[in-house]
Amino acid sequence: MKIFKKGILILLTSLFAVNFSNSQEKEEETQPTMFVVHTDNVKFEMMPKYEEISKKFKTVCEENDIKDMTWTTISVEDGRYVYVSPISSMADLDKNPMESLAKKVGKEEMNKMFDGMDECYDSHSDAIVHFMPELSYMPEDYSTQGKNKREYHFLYYSPKNGKEMGEAMAKVKEMFKTKGVKNGYEVYHSGFGSEESYYMVSIAGSSEMDIAQGGEENDKILGDEKDATFWNVIKLTTKYDQLEASVRPDLSYYPN
Repeated sequence: MKIFKKGILILLTSLFAVNFSNSQEKEEETQPTMFVVHTDNVKFEMMPKYEEISKKFKTVCEENDIKDMTWTTISVEDGRYVYVSPISSMADLDKNPMESLAKKVGKEEMNKMFDGMDECYDSHSDAIVHFMPELSYMPEDYSTQGKNKREYHFLYYSPKNGKEMGEAMAKVKEMFKTKGVKNGYEVYHSGFGSEESYYMVSIAGSSEMDIAQGGEENDKILGDEKDATFWNVIKLTTKYDQLEASVRPDLSYYPN
């Protein structure tokens, strides 16, 4: 789905794999969802060790039936491992999600795992991102379930153009809806901890080929009208980036 690639090559930040309602009407009634995003910038040569420890950590959580943690893991082509967890408010950041695990396995054992992971990267970061249902396009009968490949488009913009940028993104969604495009996309917005303002467009597919074919189909449906609509976004974009990534169910944790 090269919708923004042809029309603009927009920028988005690393992210996500959360399945939202397939009903457009229901989505628009839902308030933006907040996520805390932890990113580890893993060295390429340390990836096997890092993944081994990450899987062990997930197994320990499963074996001890830890209920107060949940995360979706995404591995990015440049070596980043991104952990995305939903929160209801900034107050959730004051809670210690590791507390119950530490009580069950012991702090020493838990710290061993984290120390091992720390050897695999030189830097990491945390930030808040917001899912924007009012800008996301999720047509009826569309689902990301089983589609674990991701194409992320990052669209950076100057804060002074925030209102105009939001309106331009809304026009893109309106065009997709009017044309009856069958493939959906999710939009996220930068939050606390981000150095720059951006929108991220997340496109899901079963493979890179699937995403590319979806983009070609969309181009045909949208026709020449898309050029002017995309241009309204392009002209406000100060920087663009595109990332290929994969949702990793084997490294993700969802308590029963």
